[in-house]
Amino acid sequence: MKRIVVASHGSMAEGMKNTIELFAGHDNDVDYISAYTKKNDDLNETIDKLFSSFNDDDKVIIFTDLKGGSVNQRLTVKAQNNQNIFIIYGFNLPVVIEAILTKEEITQEYIKNLIQIGKDSLGTIDFSKNESKNDDEDFFN
Repeated sequence: MKRIVVASHGSMAEGMKNTIELFAGHDNDVDYISAYTKKNDDLNETIDKLFSSFNDDDKVIIFTDLKGGSVNQRLTVKAQNNQNIFIIYGFNLPVVIEAILTKEEITQEYIKNLIQIGKDSLGTIDFSKNESKNDDEDFFN
C-alpha cells in the first residue's frame, strides 16, 4: 500500500494538511508530523510510532522540509535500511498532491520523476511579456 508522510519543523506540515485536503480530499492515507510544536512532544517517539504503523509491503514517500534539518536527519536514520521508504526534502504542494493522487507504482524511477515535477512547478510570472495586454483570457497562455 502507498503511504505518504509530510514532516516539518513547526506547523508547516499541519498547514499543508489543510491545503492538501482542499485539493486532494480527506480520504488519503497521509500522516503529518509537526515537530517542536508542543512542549512535551518527543520527535523520536513520534517517528517510532509512525514506523511501527508501516507494513512490510508498504511503499512510503516521506516529504521533509529541509535537507539536513533534524526532522530529515531522524527520519533518514530510521529509514536507512528500508528499500520501500523514499525521502524527498524541500517539498512543495504540487509534488505532494501528485504523490497522493498517482496510481503509478512507487519506484526509484517514479521518485526521480516526482522530484522533476516539483522542480517544474517552481517558477515566476513574467509580467513583461504581456505589458500591452490587460486581458484575463491571455493570462494562462
